[in-house]
Amino acid sequence: MTDTAREEILGRINQALGRRGGGEYVSSVSGTVPAGAPAAGPPAAGAPAEAPHAQPGAPAAGGGTVDQSADYLRTGTHEGEDLIEVLIDRLEDYKANVHRVSGDPAETIAGLLESGSKIVVPRGLDDSWLNAFTGDVSVDAPGQELSVPELDTQAAVVTASAVAIAQTGTIVLDGSPECGRRAITLVPDHHVCVVRVEDVVDIVPEGIARLTPSAALTFISGPSATSDIELKRVEGVHGPRTLDVIILGSAP
Repeated sequence: MTDTAREEILGRINQALGRRGGGEYVSSVSGTVPAGAPAAGPPAAGAPAEAPHAQPGAPAAGGGTVDQSADYLRTGTHEGEDLIEVLIDRLEDYKANVHRVSGDPAETIAGLLESGSKIVVPRGLDDSWLNAFTGDVSVDAPGQELSVPELDTQAAVVTASAVAIAQTGTIVLDGSPECGRRAITLVPDHHVCVVRVEDVVDIVPEGIARLTPSAALTFISGPSATSDIELKRVEGVHGPRTLDVIILGSAP
């Protein structure tokens, strides 16, 4: 790394922390050191933990400027069928299996599950979605939670979803009655997840805006996979080996 690059990186860090390259705090108003400003280091007892922020466009130590503004893109540009196509493209890129259903998904769900197998569902899942399934259904509910060994005997889990983010190919579960608690979607080897078209958004800020921050959120981008072992992709280590996504409804 060259000295110039190093200075620029350190300058950006210092600007983000609200202080000069030498450790002095920068005023958010004039760019000068405010009277009585503390020297670099831990704040005194009772002092605010957060330093003042530098103005957007503040000069960096290595030249140029640092944009400190929080004005980021909050609304995507895709809509309608284009939005759904982006989601499908990202999901398939992550090795998920995608199925389009405009009406009742019961037959599609049954076709994805092994006949006579054991599955688990959250207590709030639409019962009609399982009308065509002939196997054994266990309902996971408060006070009736399946243990990990019991979940390990389930061939699959079927859930709904809270939000799907097209640009990142991410499905979000929020622990609601139709999504269920996190354990039921991590232990079984097969996850069938229903995504309603009205719950598809384009970019992450749109998705976050729809979620409750205090909820137990699970972000899913394709089936579980890791490349930690000799840099070889191994699926099913941290969750389901197979992810089937049913996109339910027609794009407006």
